[in-house]
Amino acid sequence: MALSAARRLSSAAAGGDAARPGTLSSLFAPRSSPKPRAPRPEPGDGPPQERRKPRARPRPRSRQPWGEEAAALLRRFYDGGYLPGPDLSVAPHVLSPDVVKGAAERFGHDHQVVAKWLSGSDLKKVALFGCSSVERRTVFASKRLRAFFKIQEAKICGSCKMRNSCQFVNQEVSRHDKVILSDTMRILTLFVLDTCPQQLKVTPELKASICKLVKDTINLSQ
Repeated sequence: MALSAARRLSSAAAGGDAARPGTLSSLFAPRSSPKPRAPRPEPGDGPPQERRKPRARPRPRSRQPWGEEAAALLRRFYDGGYLPGPDLSVAPHVLSPDVVKGAAERFGHDHQVVAKWLSGSDLKKVALFGCSSVERRTVFASKRLRAFFKIQEAKICGSCKMRNSCQFVNQEVSRHDKVILSDTMRILTLFVLDTCPQQLKVTPELKASICKLVKDTINLSQ
């Protein structure tokens, strides 16, 4: 019996040690330090094949003015004093289109009477083409020409390839009872200087009408 009692006391003592909480020193045991993070790669680091190459900017399309028509129109502007400086009609590609557009408008303003003698069918083909630029003055010059022929803006703007970059889509203008030559000359000048956006295709039929209008305007303004 003494041996059994001793065994019970020994088991109780062992159980008590297992249930006893940890010592105070265990609460302040040193924590494991966090692993250092790998540094972020700087721009340009890494293998050459992983670096991004800068995107090449598309080169602007080189202009190819319409030979005889461009030269004849510019010569008329020089002769009338609408273009300053030396006569560069033989090199229309070196002239600023903005400068020539201004000269074309002044010429048209001074020769408005010529407009009533121009071919209506050729002018209407130009009007139906749409706008030769999304620049404000050119857009509204084209709109006024369409308004003269009672062409709805929705018809032209709906199929225009530049509508996403135009701020004046479907915008109507007041109808005029005459063709405004300053508007027409601005439009024709853009064609003969080949400044139209690349996505606009000038058909041979339209080009023939434009060339005829330019030739007639020059002859009638002499």
